[in-house]
Amino acid sequence: MASVTRPAPRDPGHREAVARQVAAAVERLLADGEGFTALAIQRIAAEAGIARSTFYLHFPDKTALLMRITEAASGDLFAAAEGWLADGFADRSELERTLLGVVGQQREHSALLRALAEVAGYDEQVASFWRDRVGGFIAQLSERIEEGQRAGTIAPELDPESTAAWITWGVERLAAQHVASEPPERDPQLAAGLATAIWSTLGR
Repeated sequence: MASVTRPAPRDPGHREAVARQVAAAVERLLADGEGFTALAIQRIAAEAGIARSTFYLHFPDKTALLMRITEAASGDLFAAAEGWLADGFADRSELERTLLGVVGQQREHSALLRALAEVAGYDEQVASFWRDRVGGFIAQLSERIEEGQRAGTIAPELDPESTAAWITWGVERLAAQHVASEPPERDPQLAAGLATAIWSTLGR
């Protein structure tokens, strides 16, 4: 019987390295003014220094690519916000520092997040991905507000779910608009203003 040669399993480390190359290439192209919709896969592969066939080994299409890159790029943003919920919910200064970090992450990945908003406008899969990503934090914030209401530290008349959604989407959209039109020197002012608004809303 003829022997069957099986291909060696792909090194997960190599796969991740290629994925990072592609992600960095996309962010460079977007930062240079390329529109994601018009961005050809061959152009992405060339910028990343890989073959087109290698691209398809890692990403089935551009939609999957955009969601994977955005999930990775927004990881620090959500981690900082979740850290505030866990450790600094009673500290206004910690809230302000968290918001400054969120704005900084928006600025670092502004081109990618603009592309996400662009594609979400016509692709329901991408729109649903981002709603779910943001929705996960809204659910955590809503639970934290309920805990504060039970403890008597947050205004009891607030509806936790709608308040959490207002805070989360409000910060996300305002930070995006701010980054698109204002210099980094104004980031602390925005963070301080948002912290005051949120703190007042919660009745702290």
